[in-house]
Amino acid sequence: MMAWSNETYLIGEKVKIEGEKGFGVITRIDVPRGLVYVLFKRMREEAYPYPEAFDSGKLKVDIAHKK
Repeated sequence: MMAWSNETYLIGEKVKIEGEKGFGVITRIDVPRGLVYVLFKRMREEAYPYPEAFDSGKLKVDIAHKK
């Protein structure tokens, strides 16, 4: 069973990746392994170190504020 935590608000958000064209979408965050998974066009999924990728600026989140 997955416990909801502070990281879950990032799931489904658009993210800009340094060195990539276009946007990706965060699909899951594996906190025990320290990975965040980003899905790109054509169903390509990449794993990035979590939270280092955000801290270093490699991943930039575009959070959509709900009205």
